[in-house]
Amino acid sequence: MIRKPGKHKVTNEAITANRRRLLNNDSPFAIKEAYVKLRTSLMFCMAKDKALPCTTFAITSAKPSEGKSLTAANIAISYAMLGKKVLLIDADMRKPTQRRLWKAELSTGLCDFLANIWQLEMMKVENLPLWLVCTGTIPPNPSELLSSDRMKQFIAECSKRYDYVIIDTPPINTVADAQIISTYVDGIVLVSKSGDTTADELNAAIAAVHRAGGNLCGVVLNDLNMKSVKYSYKYKYGDKYGYKYSYAEPYEAQQHGN
Repeated sequence: MIRKPGKHKVTNEAITANRRRLLNNDSPFAIKEAYVKLRTSLMFCMAKDKALPCTTFAITSAKPSEGKSLTAANIAISYAMLGKKVLLIDADMRKPTQRRLWKAELSTGLCDFLANIWQLEMMKVENLPLWLVCTGTIPPNPSELLSSDRMKQFIAECSKRYDYVIIDTPPINTVADAQIISTYVDGIVLVSKSGDTTADELNAAIAAVHRAGGNLCGVVLNDLNMKSVKYSYKYKYGDKYGYKYSYAEPYEAQQHGN
């Protein structure tokens, strides 16, 4: 049976909060700088089977509610802010987020396209060279759709048309979807939540990427409390710039939710 996405009060509240955390010109300097550093690191990542930089990324996490969907959206925005042509794909067919995060008015999406039901619809983000593909109708067989030749061909074609393709995937410890996608993208970014993701959960997620033969580009530590970081690098700008902030490795982005 094919079903439409349901509405959940808690999820919708989280979506509203996360929407305010989408990168824009008014975002806090430290947050923008964190994503600039993450973006720069990803630009130097090399594809596993070819001596070329990674241009297609799957963003996943060990478990739900670690911030991977918001991280995927902000990575896409960060690339687009460079003037790069970017496609953001919501391939989380279990718990899609991007449609509500962006308030996208799309009647169909990736699932409908892969099932050969409807043509693919995209949303162009205003003032950025960024396009969004939502999940569309939620299917009973996400893994089969994601492992299909049609999906692989779609990603291969997108990689030719766009400078970067960012794919939001389900948590890798929960279902096999992210492992499936890792076999035909250049790199994987694993999102973890400070104070929430355990070492065992993170190690299991890393092992899952390796078992699938995926190219793990790095781990994003999310929701880091800077006051708890003992050794941080502090940069102080004068009145000319008006910024005072501290930054610590690995990258931090103060955000919550899926």
